[in-house]
Amino acid sequence: MPDDLLKTLGFPDWQDVSGQGSVVGLYPAGQRCGLYVLGFADGERYVGQAVDVAKRFLQHRKTYADLTGITFKVVPKDELDSEEQRCIHALEAAGMLLRNFTHMSVVRGDRPFDDVVTPQEQEAWLDGSADLQDDPPHVHDESLRRRQRRKFEQFMTLPHAQDALVLLGLYLQATVPFPRRTEQNFWTVTCLPYGLGKEASLYCRVNLNMQETFSVYGNENGLDVSIHLAVSPLAEFLGSDWQAQLAEGEYEVTGHRYQPGGQDQTEVLAFGKDHAVTLISAGPMTLAMALLNLRLMRRGACYWPGSHNPQLSDAGMEAFELALPSLGLDLE
Repeated sequence: MPDDLLKTLGFPDWQDVSGQGSVVGLYPAGQRCGLYVLGFADGERYVGQAVDVAKRFLQHRKTYADLTGITFKVVPKDELDSEEQRCIHALEAAGMLLRNFTHMSVVRGDRPFDDVVTPQEQEAWLDGSADLQDDPPHVHDESLRRRQRRKFEQFMTLPHAQDALVLLGLYLQATVPFPRRTEQNFWTVTCLPYGLGKEASLYCRVNLNMQETFSVYGNENGLDVSIHLAVSPLAEFLGSDWQAQLAEGEYEVTGHRYQPGGQDQTEVLAFGKDHAVTLISAGPMTLAMALLNLRLMRRGACYWPGSHNPQLSDAGMEAFELALPSLGLDLE
């Protein structure tokens, strides 16, 4: 049981705080710096850190009327961040329902994204339903297009621009929920984020919420691609040796994670256009990318709408549609 895991993580037995306004009597002065877990009447939990748990409890009591229990362990101040993250990841992986937002892979409850893509549509999309319809192109901000035009023109002069467009379009169509409907608000693509002239130029990057998920780099040999994706579908469909299977395909698993996507993610590198096409269109890999992207969009809107390049997204989706017959893919 997840609550049993609390003891293995060093937390003592629960203290009943139903109706109590303070925990000053539970934790002596000088021993109040550490991690706590709050318990609620519906069975959910919340993991937090505090330099003074008694003061922090008073703040939570104002927020949560259904607070019923607390367990607390002393942790040195300089270890609070790392220990909090470790505990959240362990409890989430064990199936504990947490009210936390930071460090979580899955954000539960009603979200603004539900107003754009209904929960039923989200579930059907993740299951691969072929009956779903996206919206037509809708980013008509002429001021944004004027600001981004020069970068797009520079992009199109790059030696592997057309292949990069195909990869971008494939990624958007295969792994981003309703890309036209959610464009700019819940995902953006930046064009030449660092400009030109570098040995390994960053052609473009897709961002969701506060995290990059897809980057295309150009070099003298062609294109390299970095993709962040969820790990759990890979372990489920490929087995515990999923990393070895990717290594056999000459993909590199870096283990890199960003905080917004939570602990259930990693970065995979592909080398060359064909190598990347195979990665993006392979069933379990596509699902792993789609799952992380949906989770990120449920966290909230993209933080960089003004950096979106609508010309690039338009060209990418058009290039992919034109190339689809030659790619031999079935994304239905």
